[in-house]
Amino acid sequence: MKRKEAFSIIIGTFCMAAATNTVFQPFGIVTGGFGGLGIIFDKLWGIPLWMTNVTLNVPLFIFAFRYKTRKFMLRTICSDIMLTVFLGVLPRFSFFPKDFYVNLILGAILMGIGLGLVMKERTSTGGTDLLAFLLHVVFPHMSIPMLLGMLDGAIVLFGAFIFGVEKTSFALLVIYGITKITDSVIEGFQVSKLVFVISRHQEQISEQILFHMGRGVTKLSSMGAYTGQSKEPLMCIVSKKEVPVLKKIVMETDPKAFVIISDTRETIGEGFVDYTQ
Repeated sequence: MKRKEAFSIIIGTFCMAAATNTVFQPFGIVTGGFGGLGIIFDKLWGIPLWMTNVTLNVPLFIFAFRYKTRKFMLRTICSDIMLTVFLGVLPRFSFFPKDFYVNLILGAILMGIGLGLVMKERTSTGGTDLLAFLLHVVFPHMSIPMLLGMLDGAIVLFGAFIFGVEKTSFALLVIYGITKITDSVIEGFQVSKLVFVISRHQEQISEQILFHMGRGVTKLSSMGAYTGQSKEPLMCIVSKKEVPVLKKIVMETDPKAFVIISDTRETIGEGFVDYTQ
Protein backbone atom coordinates (compact mmCIF):
# COMPACT_ATOMS: atom_id res chain seq x y z
CA MET A 1 0.00 0.00 0.00
CA LYS A 2 1.39 3.39 -1.00
CA ARG A 3 1.93 6.14 1.55
CA LYS A 4 -0.74 8.38 0.00
CA GLU A 5 -3.31 5.56 0.02
CA ALA A 6 -2.52 4.67 3.63
CA PHE A 7 -2.83 8.33 4.66
CA SER A 8 -6.23 8.66 2.94
CA ILE A 9 -7.52 5.50 4.63
CA ILE A 10 -6.30 6.63 8.06
CA ILE A 11 -7.90 10.07 7.72
CA GLY A 12 -11.05 8.53 6.24
CA THR A 13 -11.56 5.96 9.01
CA PHE A 14 -10.80 8.63 11.62
CA CYS A 15 -13.55 10.87 10.21
CA MET A 16 -15.99 7.94 10.12
CA ALA A 17 -15.28 7.04 13.73
CA ALA A 18 -15.46 10.69 14.80
CA ALA A 19 -18.88 11.08 13.16
CA THR A 20 -20.14 7.91 14.86
CA ASN A 21 -18.76 8.62 18.33
CA THR A 22 -19.48 12.36 18.53
CA VAL A 23 -22.77 12.67 16.62
CA PHE A 24 -24.61 9.51 15.61
CA GLN A 25 -24.15 7.49 18.79
CA PRO A 26 -24.83 10.30 21.32
CA PHE A 27 -27.97 11.45 19.45
CA GLY A 28 -29.27 8.01 18.42
CA ILE A 29 -28.98 8.57 14.66
CA VAL A 30 -28.95 5.19 12.87
CA THR A 31 -27.74 5.66 9.29
CA GLY A 32 -27.43 1.99 8.37
CA GLY A 33 -24.37 -0.23 8.14
CA PHE A 34 -22.65 -2.07 10.96
CA GLY A 35 -22.10 1.30 12.61
CA GLY A 36 -25.87 1.70 12.84
CA LEU A 37 -26.22 -1.79 14.29
CA GLY A 38 -23.50 -0.95 16.79
CA ILE A 39 -25.45 2.11 17.95
CA ILE A 40 -28.58 -0.04 18.41
CA PHE A 41 -26.71 -2.79 20.29
CA ASP A 42 -25.04 -0.19 22.49
CA LYS A 43 -28.45 1.24 23.37
CA LEU A 44 -30.02 -2.17 24.06
CA TRP A 45 -27.22 -4.10 25.75
CA GLY A 46 -24.32 -1.66 26.24
CA ILE A 47 -22.07 -3.44 23.73
CA PRO A 48 -19.22 -1.12 22.62
CA LEU A 49 -19.29 -0.03 18.98
CA TRP A 50 -15.83 -1.37 18.23
CA MET A 51 -16.78 -4.82 19.54
CA THR A 52 -19.86 -4.99 17.31
CA ASN A 53 -17.76 -3.93 14.33
CA VAL A 54 -15.20 -6.69 14.92
CA THR A 55 -17.73 -9.41 15.76
CA LEU A 56 -19.82 -8.84 12.64
CA ASN A 57 -16.95 -8.28 10.20
CA VAL A 58 -14.68 -11.22 11.05
CA PRO A 59 -16.97 -13.94 9.60
CA LEU A 60 -17.59 -11.77 6.54
CA PHE A 61 -13.86 -11.49 5.87
CA ILE A 62 -13.46 -15.25 6.15
CA PHE A 63 -16.16 -15.93 3.55
CA ALA A 64 -15.15 -13.03 1.29
CA PHE A 65 -11.60 -14.36 0.80
CA ARG A 66 -13.09 -16.94 -1.59
CA TYR A 67 -14.55 -14.30 -3.89
CA LYS A 68 -12.48 -11.13 -3.52
CA THR A 69 -8.85 -10.59 -4.51
CA ARG A 70 -6.16 -10.91 -1.87
CA LYS A 71 -5.11 -7.28 -2.36
CA PHE A 72 -8.64 -5.97 -1.87
CA MET A 73 -9.21 -8.07 1.24
CA LEU A 74 -5.93 -7.05 2.86
CA ARG A 75 -6.73 -3.38 2.27
CA THR A 76 -10.25 -3.89 3.60
CA ILE A 77 -8.99 -5.64 6.73
CA CYS A 78 -6.48 -2.84 7.35
CA SER A 79 -9.22 -0.23 6.90
CA ASP A 80 -11.52 -2.07 9.28
CA ILE A 81 -8.77 -2.43 11.89
CA MET A 82 -8.15 1.33 11.75
CA LEU A 83 -11.87 2.06 12.05
CA THR A 84 -12.19 -0.34 14.98
CA VAL A 85 -9.26 1.26 16.78
CA PHE A 86 -10.63 4.76 16.28
CA LEU A 87 -14.09 3.68 17.46
CA GLY A 88 -12.52 2.33 20.64
CA VAL A 89 -10.10 5.21 21.26
CA LEU A 90 -12.05 8.34 20.36
CA PRO A 91 -14.13 9.64 23.27
CA ARG A 92 -17.90 10.03 23.08
CA PHE A 93 -18.88 13.67 23.28
CA SER A 94 -20.80 16.29 21.31
CA PHE A 95 -19.08 19.29 19.75
CA PHE A 96 -22.28 21.33 20.11
CA PRO A 97 -24.35 19.60 22.83
CA LYS A 98 -27.10 22.25 22.72
CA ASP A 99 -27.49 22.38 18.94
CA PHE A 100 -28.90 19.16 17.52
CA TYR A 101 -29.06 20.34 13.90
CA VAL A 102 -25.48 21.61 13.74
CA ASN A 103 -24.35 18.23 15.04
CA LEU A 104 -26.26 16.45 12.28
CA ILE A 105 -24.62 18.61 9.62
CA LEU A 106 -21.20 18.02 11.17
CA GLY A 107 -21.82 14.27 11.33
CA ALA A 108 -22.89 14.11 7.68
CA ILE A 109 -19.80 16.07 6.61
CA LEU A 110 -17.39 13.92 8.61
CA MET A 111 -18.95 10.63 7.51
CA GLY A 112 -19.23 11.73 3.88
CA ILE A 113 -15.58 12.80 3.77
CA GLY A 114 -14.48 9.63 5.54
CA LEU A 115 -16.39 7.28 3.26
CA GLY A 116 -15.26 9.21 0.20
CA LEU A 117 -11.58 9.00 1.14
CA VAL A 118 -11.79 5.27 1.85
CA MET A 119 -13.81 4.43 -1.28
CA LYS A 120 -11.59 6.62 -3.44
CA GLU A 121 -8.74 4.23 -2.65
CA ARG A 122 -10.85 1.35 -4.01
CA THR A 123 -11.40 -0.32 -0.65
CA SER A 124 -14.01 -0.47 2.10
CA THR A 125 -14.31 -1.14 5.82
CA GLY A 126 -16.39 -4.27 5.36
CA GLY A 127 -19.89 -3.98 6.77
CA THR A 128 -23.10 -4.15 4.78
CA ASP A 129 -21.46 -3.45 1.41
CA LEU A 130 -19.33 -6.59 1.76
CA LEU A 131 -22.34 -8.52 3.08
CA ALA A 132 -24.36 -7.38 0.05
CA PHE A 133 -21.66 -8.74 -2.25
CA LEU A 134 -21.72 -12.13 -0.51
CA LEU A 135 -25.52 -12.26 -0.63
CA HIS A 136 -25.34 -11.49 -4.35
CA VAL A 137 -23.44 -14.76 -4.79
CA VAL A 138 -26.39 -16.59 -3.22
CA PHE A 139 -29.05 -14.44 -4.90
CA PRO A 140 -27.53 -13.53 -8.30
CA HIS A 141 -30.88 -12.29 -9.63
CA MET A 142 -30.73 -9.38 -7.17
CA SER A 143 -28.27 -6.54 -7.80
CA ILE A 144 -25.70 -5.53 -5.18
CA PRO A 145 -27.12 -1.97 -4.82
CA MET A 146 -30.58 -3.49 -4.25
CA LEU A 147 -29.26 -5.85 -1.58
CA LEU A 148 -27.28 -3.07 0.05
CA GLY A 149 -30.35 -0.83 0.11
CA MET A 150 -32.43 -3.58 1.68
CA LEU A 151 -29.83 -4.27 4.37
CA ASP A 152 -29.30 -0.63 5.30
CA GLY A 153 -33.03 0.02 5.08
CA ALA A 154 -33.73 -2.82 7.52
CA ILE A 155 -31.15 -1.41 9.95
CA VAL A 156 -32.64 2.09 9.73
CA LEU A 157 -36.12 0.63 10.27
CA PHE A 158 -34.83 -1.30 13.29
CA GLY A 159 -33.46 1.98 14.61
CA ALA A 160 -36.91 3.54 14.30
CA PHE A 161 -38.27 1.06 16.85
CA ILE A 162 -35.43 1.85 19.27
CA PHE A 163 -34.99 5.61 18.91
CA GLY A 164 -38.33 6.68 17.43
CA VAL A 165 -39.65 7.85 14.08
CA GLU A 166 -38.43 11.43 14.55
CA LYS A 167 -34.78 10.38 14.93
CA THR A 168 -35.17 8.07 11.92
CA SER A 169 -36.50 10.95 9.81
CA PHE A 170 -33.39 12.94 10.66
CA ALA A 171 -31.28 9.87 9.89
CA LEU A 172 -32.72 9.72 6.36
CA LEU A 173 -31.75 13.36 5.79
CA VAL A 174 -28.26 12.63 7.09
CA ILE A 175 -27.96 9.61 4.74
CA TYR A 176 -28.83 11.87 1.80
CA GLY A 177 -26.16 14.38 2.86
CA ILE A 178 -23.57 11.65 3.36
CA THR A 179 -24.26 10.27 -0.12
CA LYS A 180 -23.83 13.66 -1.78
CA ILE A 181 -20.62 14.47 0.09
CA THR A 182 -19.17 11.00 -0.57
CA ASP A 183 -19.85 11.36 -4.30
CA SER A 184 -18.18 14.79 -4.30
CA VAL A 185 -15.05 13.45 -2.57
CA ILE A 186 -14.78 10.47 -4.94
CA GLU A 187 -15.47 12.37 -8.16
CA GLY A 188 -13.89 15.69 -7.18
CA PHE A 189 -15.37 19.08 -6.41
CA GLN A 190 -14.33 20.65 -9.72
CA VAL A 191 -17.20 20.50 -12.19
CA SER A 192 -16.07 20.80 -15.79
CA LYS A 193 -18.28 21.92 -18.65
CA LEU A 194 -18.85 19.96 -21.86
CA VAL A 195 -19.51 22.38 -24.73
CA PHE A 196 -20.84 21.67 -28.23
CA VAL A 197 -20.70 24.47 -30.80
CA ILE A 198 -22.53 24.27 -34.14
CA SER A 199 -21.49 27.09 -36.44
CA ARG A 200 -20.64 27.91 -40.04
CA HIS A 201 -17.40 29.48 -38.75
CA GLN A 202 -16.05 26.48 -36.85
CA GLU A 203 -12.51 26.98 -38.18
CA GLN A 204 -12.19 30.49 -36.70
CA ILE A 205 -13.82 29.41 -33.44
CA SER A 206 -11.63 26.32 -33.04
CA GLU A 207 -8.47 28.34 -33.69
CA GLN A 208 -9.36 30.82 -30.96
CA ILE A 209 -10.18 28.05 -28.49
CA LEU A 210 -6.90 26.30 -29.28
CA PHE A 211 -4.57 29.30 -29.25
CA HIS A 212 -6.40 31.90 -27.15
CA MET A 213 -7.77 29.60 -24.43
CA GLY A 214 -5.23 26.80 -24.71
CA ARG A 215 -7.94 24.12 -24.74
CA GLY A 216 -8.30 21.16 -27.06
CA VAL A 217 -11.11 20.94 -29.58
CA THR A 218 -12.61 17.91 -31.31
CA LYS A 219 -14.46 18.09 -34.61
CA LEU A 220 -17.39 15.72 -34.90
CA SER A 221 -19.20 14.47 -37.99
CA SER A 222 -22.97 15.02 -38.14
CA MET A 223 -25.81 15.78 -40.49
CA GLY A 224 -28.76 18.10 -39.99
CA ALA A 225 -32.02 16.15 -40.05
CA TYR A 226 -33.98 19.05 -41.55
CA THR A 227 -31.47 20.38 -44.09
CA GLY A 228 -29.67 17.11 -44.83
CA GLN A 229 -26.38 19.05 -44.85
CA SER A 230 -23.17 17.70 -43.32
CA LYS A 231 -21.83 19.63 -40.34
CA GLU A 232 -18.77 19.51 -38.10
CA PRO A 233 -19.82 20.48 -34.56
CA LEU A 234 -17.01 21.38 -32.19
CA MET A 235 -16.69 19.63 -28.84
CA CYS A 236 -14.48 20.84 -26.01
CA ILE A 237 -14.28 20.63 -22.24
CA VAL A 238 -13.45 23.71 -20.19
CA SER A 239 -13.50 24.68 -16.54
CA LYS A 240 -16.48 26.51 -15.11
CA LYS A 241 -14.67 29.84 -15.02
CA GLU A 242 -13.68 29.51 -18.69
CA VAL A 243 -17.27 29.26 -19.91
CA PRO A 244 -17.81 33.07 -20.21
CA VAL A 245 -14.59 33.37 -22.25
CA LEU A 246 -15.70 30.59 -24.59
CA LYS A 247 -19.18 32.05 -25.01
CA LYS A 248 -17.67 35.45 -25.84
CA ILE A 249 -15.42 33.90 -28.50
CA VAL A 250 -18.34 32.07 -30.11
CA MET A 251 -20.78 35.00 -30.04
CA GLU A 252 -18.24 37.49 -31.41
CA THR A 253 -17.30 35.11 -34.23
CA ASP A 254 -20.79 33.87 -35.07
CA PRO A 255 -23.81 35.41 -33.28
CA LYS A 256 -26.05 32.77 -34.90
CA ALA A 257 -24.04 29.83 -33.54
CA PHE A 258 -25.84 27.08 -31.64
CA VAL A 259 -24.15 26.31 -28.30
CA ILE A 260 -24.88 23.46 -25.87
CA ILE A 261 -23.29 23.55 -22.39
CA SER A 262 -23.64 20.76 -19.82
CA ASP A 263 -21.91 19.55 -16.67
CA THR A 264 -19.44 16.67 -16.64
CA ARG A 265 -19.11 14.59 -13.46
CA GLU A 266 -15.45 13.69 -14.05
CA THR A 267 -12.82 14.60 -16.61
CA ILE A 268 -9.56 12.64 -16.86
CA GLY A 269 -6.71 13.85 -19.03
CA GLU A 270 -4.22 16.62 -19.58
CA GLY A 271 -5.39 19.93 -18.16
CA PHE A 272 -7.83 18.25 -15.76
CA VAL A 273 -7.11 15.10 -13.70
CA ASP A 274 -4.08 13.06 -14.74
CA TYR A 275 -4.04 9.61 -13.06
CA THR A 276 -0.70 8.72 -14.66
CA GLN A 277 1.26 11.00 -12.37
